[in-house]
Amino acid sequence: MPVISGNTSGSISQVVANIPSEIISYSLVNKTGGAITVTVYIIETGVAQVAISPYQVSLAAGEAYVSDTKVLVLANRSIHIVVSGSCDYYFSIS
Repeated sequence: MPVISGNTSGSISQVVANIPSEIISYSLVNKTGGAITVTVYIIETGVAQVAISPYQVSLAAGEAYVSDTKVLVLANRSIHIVVSGSCDYYFSIS
């Protein structure tokens, strides 16, 4: 099962796959000493982004947001994470 993982401060986009796939689960962890907000989107180049997480989830220092809601993703779409501080992310893809 492929995984997309890393750390970001600000925003990051990552193409899921060049074939249709499914996000099985994902987690976001606040790595800062204060509160942050984070939103996860699916985007297609040149098309508006669609949020797959609640808009601007607030995470206290060290807090995690975990979702096991399956999300179908069309080929060549990207996961786009927008965060107001440092955040670890981990997406399980099938």
